[in-house]
Parts: sequence; C-alpha cells; structure tokens
Amino acid sequence: MENKSILVVENLSVLIKERFLVNDVSFSMHQGECLGIVGEDGSGKSSLIKAISGSLPISDGTVTIDGHDIKQDPSILLQVGICLDPPVFFKFQSLMENMQYLCSLSGHNDKQRILEVLNKFNLLEKKNKKVYSLSFYERKLMAIALAFINQPKLLIIDEPFKGLPIQSVQIISKYIQQLRQNGTTIIVTSKNYDSLEDQCDRYMFLVDRKVKEILPRKACEQFSTTKTYAFVQVKYPHYCGKLIAEQFNINVKLFGKRVLFDADEDLTADIVKFLTKEKLSIYGAGYLNKKGERILANLTPYFKEKK
Repeated sequence: MENKSILVVENLSVLIKERFLVNDVSFSMHQGECLGIVGEDGSGKSSLIKAISGSLPISDGTVTIDGHDIKQDPSILLQVGICLDPPVFFKFQSLMENMQYLCSLSGHNDKQRILEVLNKFNLLEKKNKKVYSLSFYERKLMAIALAFINQPKLLIIDEPFKGLPIQSVQIISKYIQQLRQNGTTIIVTSKNYDSLEDQCDRYMFLVDRKVKEILPRKACEQFSTTKTYAFVQVKYPHYCGKLIAEQFNINVKLFGKRVLFDADEDLTADIVKFLTKEKLSIYGAGYLNKKGERILANLTPYFKEKK
C-alpha cells in the first residue's frame, strides 16, 4: 500500500472558557494505519477526536486530511467517518432509514450497496427495526457497516470494544482490519490499553489533555512487561509522595491519585501503616495490574530522586 499521508495534526489545541480540552497535540498517520488513543476519563480523548472530525472548534494549530486543512476546506470532512460512544443514530427511525439518510450526506445512497453490506454484517433481518430496539452491539455494527458503505479516508471509532463479549470483539476487529486493507486510516480510542492490544500499529497515551508518548506496538509490549509498581491511592498524592520518599528513602512517582514506588508486600504494608499513623486517608493499595497502567508508569518520571 502507498505510504501516503492521510492525517496531519500540528500543535492542536482546543480552549473553551479558559480551559484546555486538548493542549498542543501533534501527530500524523499514513493510509491504512491504525492508531490507538489511550487515556483515562478526562484525559482528552473525546475532545481530540471531535476536533479532528470538525465537531469542536480549533483554538490553535491545524488538522489536515489528505492535504486539505479542515478549516479552509471543511468539505473534506465528508471523507471522515466517526462513531462515538455510544453510537449516535436517530433512535425512532429504522436501521435502514438511518443508513440511507447518513449515506446520502456523503453521496453514497445506493440502496443495493447498503443491503449488501447489511447482509455482510448479519443486520439485514434487522433493517426495519427501530434503532432504540437494537442492542448496543448491533449499533456498534451499524457504525462499522456505515464505514464499509462510505469507505471514508479516515475512520474514528470511540471505544469500539467497550462492554462487548470476546466473540463480538473478534468480529468487529475483523471488520476493522478489512477496512484497513481497503485503504481506510483508522483511529480507535479506549480507556484501557489492554482492550486495544495487538489491534493497532501505534499507541498514543494521553495524560491531562496532552500527549504523554506515542509508541509503536513492540515498544508497548516491552514497557508493559518490564517493571511494575506498588501503589497507595490517596487524597493528597503530592504531599504523601513527599512523606513516603523522605521517610523510607525510596523513589516515588505520582500517577493520578496514586503514589507509585518499588516495594515488596512488607514494605507496602509499612507504608500503609505509616500513612495511617499520620492520619492520611488511603483509598486503596496494591500493584499495577493493567498493561496500560504499567506502560504509563514506566514513562512517568520520578517525583523525587533517592537520597
């Protein structure tokens, strides 16, 4: 496949009421590439994909799709498909009515083609059902089917696998791979890296509405299997991190509301006892288990160097 640049995002920021929803994000994608955007709730995932698709105003920077700046030539956005979580359709209209209307917006209202794709996705028998009566999984399939009909240059799927059983995940993964083979560039988002593992060529980790790192798949595998961390989840991580570093003479990292450190079970128990003695609230303790958390933890700098 031609190594053609489809999406270029440069210094993108979205500022609403003096609050950054996206802050100075830059990356690019080639034709047929799949990028996973990973981040906790509030990290900026939804705001970023909405800005790229033209649904949020851009305060600074540029978004270029297939060589067209979306602010100077918004018609290029007809070549962008977006599936939000949950998928947004006209719930009191039938599946077929939704498909015909949405396809007409991009000039692909071919009824026979729509029926062929619905059959491919095992949705043909549901074509006269109202959307509100369809399952969450069936609405996810509707969104992917719509992309098959329109063949967008860029497809953005928000949380494609959330809440789905493994069999449904495998089916949707297969369709995403087929779209890539047909030349569609794809962005998928998720709160958890684990749900996107092995699905993407690269992964972007968002923290506090900024890009923490963009890593190829192999680098993610290395980071997720190297070092893990013990943690305590507290109300005041900055203050508790300072106390732990000074009292136990160890390196610590701040990770949201958690303080991370290298420790066995005995030392972790001692840290919990110490914080309790200091009358500091502890909401949880243990070890990071999720691969995405371990990747971010290994990318996070230490809060205080060991003495």
